[in-house]
Amino acid sequence: INAEYMGQFPERPPLLDPVDEMKIEDPTFKKAVRKVETLEHRLANHALHATSDPVKLRNCELHEKKLEIARAMDDLKKQIDGSTKTVLRDDLKARLRALRRLGYTTEDNVIQTKGRVACELSTADELLLTELIFAGLFTDLTPEQIAALLSALVTNERTPPDHKPSEAFEQPLRVVTEAAKRITEVCVQSKMALEEDKELAKISPCLIEATFAWATGAKFSQICSMTPVFEGSIIRMMRRLEELLRQLAGAARAIGDLALSQKFLDGISKIKRDIVFAASLYL
Repeated sequence: INAEYMGQFPERPPLLDPVDEMKIEDPTFKKAVRKVETLEHRLANHALHATSDPVKLRNCELHEKKLEIARAMDDLKKQIDGSTKTVLRDDLKARLRALRRLGYTTEDNVIQTKGRVACELSTADELLLTELIFAGLFTDLTPEQIAALLSALVTNERTPPDHKPSEAFEQPLRVVTEAAKRITEVCVQSKMALEEDKELAKISPCLIEATFAWATGAKFSQICSMTPVFEGSIIRMMRRLEELLRQLAGAARAIGDLALSQKFLDGISKIKRDIVFAASLYL
């Protein structure tokens, strides 16, 4: 039987017609069969189907490689997206873990009082500022001293290695540094990718004395002579400082500390004057 069969069909057995011979009556299947037949007919009649032109054949090979590369790129993009989502998910878990350990949320991720205060702040490090508020750092400082101290958190200028803050600010700056170290330690323990040196470098007290002098009534020319920082950088820092003080006043008000809120507002009144807050330097 096999020999007779192979004699009748030496290459391969004929395909059965799915509709006429296999009696498949499903309309969707019939439509798919007609579509396949149409595509096969178009492919057989295409100009490139029977071409022997080496240039055209080479172009077809290159196009096929291009399609393979495009598919490989799509696969890699999917892998990258998946990896990014995993990293972001892990980072989110680490941040939530740090917030719980610092007391900003409960174990069920419900925001606590410290969390509500942090939500009011965005101009500088909200965790550090919240810790300083709850540590009572600003309670014993005057509005002028508060403004000067906070300038270390909103300036982008690097502090020279030989810079030494005045004695009045040594203790407050030590409290700020210790708070930053503690926050960084908790974040690192929570698997966040932070480095203590980089976090501490964000505290730059190079304009503390100049800001304090400005808050106590000094002229702009006088504070410019106190620091090598450019005038434009000083003005930019002062305006960020005003925004930060306003946010801190709102944060203190949110927890019911109206006296501290007023102290921050008084700090705004001390620095918001003259050329630093002029609408235009040409007026």
